Amino acid sequence: MKNSGDGERGWVSSRLLENFKITIFAGLFLLVFSPVLGCAEKSRGTGREALSQTQTSSPTEGSLPVLAQNSGVQKSSFSHPTIPEGRSCVSEKCHAGMGTASYVHTPIAQGSCDFCHDVAASRARYGLRKSDLDLCLSCHEDQKTFYKQEIVHSPVNSDCISCHNPHQSPYNFQLESGPSSARLCFTCHDENDKMEYNYLHGPVESEDCLACHNPHASSYKYLARQGPQEIQLCYSCHEEIPQKIKNSAFKHGVINEGLCSPCHAFHGSDLTKHWTRLFPDKFYNPYDPELYGLCFQCHEKAQAFLEKSTTLTNFRNGKRNLHYLHVTRRKGRTCISCHDVHATNQEQLIRSSTPFGPSNFHIQIVFVKTATGGTCRKSCHVSKGYDREKPLELQVDTKSDIKRKKPK
Repeated sequence: MKNSGDGERGWVSSRLLENFKITIFAGLFLLVFSPVLGCAEKSRGTGREALSQTQTSSPTEGSLPVLAQNSGVQKSSFSHPTIPEGRSCVSEKCHAGMGTASYVHTPIAQGSCDFCHDVAASRARYGLRKSDLDLCLSCHEDQKTFYKQEIVHSPVNSDCISCHNPHQSPYNFQLESGPSSARLCFTCHDENDKMEYNYLHGPVESEDCLACHNPHASSYKYLARQGPQEIQLCYSCHEEIPQKIKNSAFKHGVINEGLCSPCHAFHGSDLTKHWTRLFPDKFYNPYDPELYGLCFQCHEKAQAFLEKSTTLTNFRNGKRNLHYLHVTRRKGRTCISCHDVHATNQEQLIRSSTPFGPSNFHIQIVFVKTATGGTCRKSCHVSKGYDREKPLELQVDTKSDIKRKKPK
């Protein structure tokens, strides 16, 4: 009996050990292979979902196919209730205000919503048949020429609806903001940067950005309407200037370069005539080098500071600097007393006449240049001459009556 009991206990122990091994093996099996089985199941589920989505987005029979599958149409989860045949998109319940604005896009006015939208088949944004830009250009084909120009306005490269409402607007060209073009421009461009000046350029003051800039594209910098020289754009309004320049023998250096911006700020300035820097526009002015900042950005400041020189200027009698004589005094003559800022028929840009006093009386100036000097007559004084090599006697007070400020 004792031997029999020992045998049974051995058999039981053996079975328990075998079951324990099976349990351990099964646990290891699940630990290793369950992630693989889970991934496979998930993959099958994804495949079913993808199939389901493909079937859902398939166009219904008779509808136009979605052509922009890979053409940049922005995908979304767009869905729209089925519209019964013959029923309009616009009703008391849906899109009631559509077509009531002052400016309505022609497809909307004609009730042809399905020309741009396919609400039954398309799952693109707003159910559009094509990408925003492609859709617009499918009708407005002439606008494709914009992309051949050198400068293209950034919204034009992406879409049209940044500026234009595709359905309707209170403003011309279905603009998103108005009534002026500037109101739309200022939604992106800083209004304070353009409108904060004491003196505004005419188009800026009237908020007409389109007077100077093309809103879509241009061959010229800053989307300018005319060019390539900036002066050509200015000529389109300031008609008297090109005529004067055309009829003049001598032109200011910046004019020869086709530039206006070194002297005039395009949008506006806190200075009269939109000067970019200080410039005395009176006949008389006490000399202060700071007041001549506009001229001194190009011309040598010391011309009006040094009483004697043999190199700074040719307007001298021997060594006596005649710019100093005219300018550096309490009742100093300003630059425009003698010089025209644009063009003239006299050398050194000497004007033919200069306005004087509140009545704006014009004093004639006749300047004759010689090889070593020149003469000035019919002007503010009797005929006077100067010579750099053989100084002439000057019957004037050559002493300055003002304390000179050394230019910075």
